[in-house]
Amino acid sequence: MQHDPNARTQITEVDLPSGLTTPLPEDAGPLAVAARTAAETALGVPGVHHLGGLVARAADRVRSQLGRSAGAPGVQVDEVDGTLDVTVSLVVTYPQPVREVAEEVRRQVTAAVSQLGAGQTTTVDVRVLDVHGPFDDEPTAIDKAKDAVGDAVDRTKDAVTGAAENVREGAAEVAERAKDVAQDAADATREAAGKAKDAAGDVADRARDAAADAGDRIADAADTARERTADAVDAARSTASDAAERAAEKSSEAGDAAKDAVRAAKDAAVSASEEVRDRASGAAAAATDAAADAGAAASDAA
Repeated sequence: MQHDPNARTQITEVDLPSGLTTPLPEDAGPLAVAARTAAETALGVPGVHHLGGLVARAADRVRSQLGRSAGAPGVQVDEVDGTLDVTVSLVVTYPQPVREVAEEVRRQVTAAVSQLGAGQTTTVDVRVLDVHGPFDDEPTAIDKAKDAVGDAVDRTKDAVTGAAENVREGAAEVAERAKDVAQDAADATREAAGKAKDAAGDVADRARDAAADAGDRIADAADTARERTADAVDAARSTASDAAERAAEKSSEAGDAAKDAVRAAKDAAVSASEEVRDRASGAAAAATDAAADAGAAASDAA
């Protein structure tokens, strides 16, 4: 029991169940806050042994050991038409008067929850489930089961911890082996890179030699092509000259023949012209004689 020098009342430490020691989440609703407040207030009333029945307490202990929140066992809060209805189920410690304990719980819970309701009406219903006396000190089957579950949970935690340690050690060993393998691979890679560099140098030298040989061959081929081209040009020129001379000769012969043909045509034309002229003269004389005869005949007839 502790005494607050700044207050007129004494402060009594109360052992809270695990469900009431777990902090509420930041987004907890007003009903959850009211249930937590009602449970903590009820447990602080003298004569209250615990909230809820044995089954609820055993389930709360198991959930706590498994790392899960149990909420506020033994307290139910509902909101109906703007009114908070709070139901508290509890077990009274023998030999406390049951009625007085229940009434005090109702009074204190009503006052505590009303401060959270922002003016809401609060009704509190207290239900006494049982009375805990000296005859209840022996562990029940539920308590034994609860302890067995706790031991199993502890053993499971130890096994998980040992397995985690083995995994860490194995991981460290694997990491060390991986480091050695990586180093060996790096050395092998550097060695292979050196060999590849040397091989590349040899290939480059061979390529340069081959290129030089090819250049010489190309130069020789170019000289040969130039010589053959010059020979072909000379041959073409000679052939063209011979053809030109033969063409000139043929042209001269053709010119002589043409001249002869022109002379023959001129002579034939002169002969034909003379013959036409002679025939025209004869025809004109004959016409003149016929005309004279016709004139004479006409004169005789007159």
